[in-house]
Amino acid sequence: MKPRRLHRSPGATAVTFLITFAVFSPSLATAEQADRNKPTNIEADVATVDQNNRVRTLEGNVILTQGTMRLAAQKMVVKEDDEGYIRAEIFGSTTAQVAFRQKREASDDFMEGFADRAEFDDRADTLKLFSRARLKNGADELKGEYIYYNSATEVVQARNAIPDSKAAPVPGAPANRVNITIQPRVVEPKPAIPTPRESKTK
Repeated sequence: MKPRRLHRSPGATAVTFLITFAVFSPSLATAEQADRNKPTNIEADVATVDQNNRVRTLEGNVILTQGTMRLAAQKMVVKEDDEGYIRAEIFGSTTAQVAFRQKREASDDFMEGFADRAEFDDRADTLKLFSRARLKNGADELKGEYIYYNSATEVVQARNAIPDSKAAPVPGAPANRVNITIQPRVVEPKPAIPTPRESKTK
């Protein structure tokens, strides 16, 4: 199943931002492509398995890993399709948000994401972050009430309101705005090359 593009509906109050990773951070590359060919492992304190419907409900210190990708949460409901792909609904606790981490392709850097709730789609290579969402690349950071991250197409979508939600805007946040922080790139100065006259005097 291909990820569904979210569009602004008539009368919607939330402004939608579609951002390529190159705009979010000029140095940002794609996620580790080998991850999708790795097995998915899940750990938890308690697991309930519905074999007929291929649904696993995991609770307590839940950790999902696939290659360099890691998701940590309080609760996770995982559904598997006929081809073995999984979709997961992920929930944080009252004291800790859902935490996501994945290595970037051809780099030692990692993408990191945080939210109160998340949805992971193994087939589509997408992660949706809901409520107090943040997506980080090093010191660069994107904040919104909703963030859609597609690691295959390098597209991020951010909103300051959750799609189809009737909840009021976040207190203290500018109306209809998301926040992007891009730190300046530090370029090391090149050593000065002495002129011929300076070389003779030394």
